[in-house]
Amino acid sequence: MSKLYTYPSPPHLSPQQQLAYYVQRIRTHVHPAALARIQTRVRELDLDFSDEDVLIIAALDNPRRVQWFLDNEVYYNNDHSHVDQEETSMSPRTVLRAGMAHCFEGAMFAYAVNYLHGFEPRWVLLEGTRDVDHNLIVYQDHHAVRWGCNAHSGYPHLGGREPEYFTLRELAETYVPYYYSGYTNNPADLTLVGFSEPFDLVKKFGVGWMAQLEPEWDLYYLLVDDTWTFYRMEPPYGAQYRDAGETHGYMMLDALKHHWIEVRSESAVSAENPRAFVNINRLPASALTIWHQFWKAFDPAGLLPRGRAAELEGEFFKVTGTTPIDLKFNAEELGYFLEKGYRVEQLLTT
Repeated sequence: MSKLYTYPSPPHLSPQQQLAYYVQRIRTHVHPAALARIQTRVRELDLDFSDEDVLIIAALDNPRRVQWFLDNEVYYNNDHSHVDQEETSMSPRTVLRAGMAHCFEGAMFAYAVNYLHGFEPRWVLLEGTRDVDHNLIVYQDHHAVRWGCNAHSGYPHLGGREPEYFTLRELAETYVPYYYSGYTNNPADLTLVGFSEPFDLVKKFGVGWMAQLEPEWDLYYLLVDDTWTFYRMEPPYGAQYRDAGETHGYMMLDALKHHWIEVRSESAVSAENPRAFVNINRLPASALTIWHQFWKAFDPAGLLPRGRAAELEGEFFKVTGTTPIDLKFNAEELGYFLEKGYRVEQLLTT
């Protein structure tokens, strides 16, 4: 669990003061060989890091140190803690100046540092149902041939993992008992149902994003497209819905491909101001019947389905691979994507 703070902000330092603080904290832990290696690497990749940035990165010369840094030196950036707080997508360089990061920003930071140290990191997305997803930066210990990861979270036990797992499935399953709903905050409401194949971020986006100071909205919104494969979790998690091990696309993108979520413009004569909505008329007939039954049985005051509503949700998932609540959430999420000026075609590439 990362350093938390009380809204509205952590202890305020200017960007230069924050960098100076980090340099003071890690200066004596920088190995000369690691510093020389990072200086050369940054120069070869033409990355615009400052001397302070390079020194901090050089000190974090293995994933264990990266996780220590995220856990102990980087406040958790809860950019959804207040209705007036704007969303952020800070680059790794900006994280070092802000002293804070949310899950996605912490993942970008971990990926960049591990990549610069030659650890061949990959991005894995944990897929929640009726809940937010979680980002892992996985790496492989080539001596033990086992997987570990870095992660940043405001919830306990959702941080990184030591390289102790022979498969990514084993690694992902360690998160299941702690992955409970952020809406109810009830540890009994487990919501993790899948995980992605490992993704090469540099192959898709290059390396320039690591050292820029501008927000990383392209990575934030275009990270997941329909080329990603996701896997269901092992029983008993998810078995009540679909067979464990089954592959699928990202829930929102599968819904778009089936036209359960559609995008239309506000005007019949203009493509401006497109909006996303759930088109229930495109659902399979059996799913449409369950859809109506679900919303009659679901009590929003309970935040998550209970009793008969939970049973209907499971039946809906068996037919569609998603839930009624997820479809609504995904349509809203796609709406923010469209408001930022992105196009559905950028997600549906195959």
